[in-house]
Amino acid sequence: MKRFLNFTIAGMMLASPAISGGWEAGRLDSSFIYQEGSYAEVGTSSIDYDVKGKTQANKTHKMAKDQTRTSLAFKMEYGDFDIGLTRYMSGAIQLDGQNTAAKVDPPGCNPLVAAAAANVAQAGYCSIVPSADVTAHSIALLGKYSINDNISVLGGLNRYDVETSTVTTVAGHYVVSGDEMAPVVGAAYENKEIALRVELMVQAETDMTLSAKSSLSPLDPNAPSSISGAKLVIPQTMTLTFQSGIAEDTLLFGSIHKADWKKAQIAIPANATHASGAVTNVGSDFANRTAYSIGIGRKLNDSISVLGSYATEGGGGATSTDPFTLTDGSQTIALGARYTYENMTVSGGYSYTKVGDVKMTHATGLSSDYKDNKVTGIGLKIGFSF
Repeated sequence: MKRFLNFTIAGMMLASPAISGGWEAGRLDSSFIYQEGSYAEVGTSSIDYDVKGKTQANKTHKMAKDQTRTSLAFKMEYGDFDIGLTRYMSGAIQLDGQNTAAKVDPPGCNPLVAAAAANVAQAGYCSIVPSADVTAHSIALLGKYSINDNISVLGGLNRYDVETSTVTTVAGHYVVSGDEMAPVVGAAYENKEIALRVELMVQAETDMTLSAKSSLSPLDPNAPSSISGAKLVIPQTMTLTFQSGIAEDTLLFGSIHKADWKKAQIAIPANATHASGAVTNVGSDFANRTAYSIGIGRKLNDSISVLGSYATEGGGGATSTDPFTLTDGSQTIALGARYTYENMTVSGGYSYTKVGDVKMTHATGLSSDYKDNKVTGIGLKIGFSF
């Protein structure tokens, strides 16, 4: 059973939620820090979002963009102390809502007219769902100190970097960027005789000041102008992960992940001084989310292991007023395999996520109805021990 502890349960699609609460794209995965000796890994996943919404203009469009996510991790061991570094995509808002209006027959939606003149008839052909290309990457420095053979403590810093990103709504066009560090602490209990490990990791809520500019539209001849007071809040998260041998060469694993998204919104203030006219504010209305996962891994021989898992995350309800809401929770089934050759491991996985239906109706009366949507993904990871 000791050797089976090296069967890493994270690292494929099973550990990377295809769709999650708020703007979360990936979670800090500490599994690499438990590898013996020195270790490095690289992983990538490709995610296909079949998430379509029907607007009040009776036009259906794919609202979420497909994504490719890459992660890197490296750790060294110094006696009872392990130190490692990992980089991963921690956040993303990838939407294509404004292109829905382009599919409406004339007169269609002219965002400059709809935004600047508040033309009700024109706005009726528009989409309230934003177009967005927002990506946040994290670099986390993580350390683990083994107090004894069973108990260890963890700590570190997670630096979030929101690259220059854009959000376009029917009422405005926004360009943002920023970075901030959030502290991480944790503790773990292990019993290697039965491949048992229970870990609790907590990350503190942290405010990120955003550099922001806005204009009425990407078509606006006047360039976006700077505004102050824009903010993104990194949520407080608590993640409990566990694994334990339940039979010879058989591992049970799972997790509980709680994120306080209600206190972690994105807010971009209005721009009253733009040359083309006042630009309205834009912001999110995320709800708290808790996600659960459970799975079983089986070692077939010294080289090959297989695993499967089920995960679920609650939603905010079957109705919403937030244009950034595309789903009401999700359920995911994932399958994976791992091949070991000498000091190298190759892991691959596939996930299928059924997302909950939701009807989003904005205060303006514009709406988007999401039904029978799904997300699929494939992932690959290669790790080296040395």
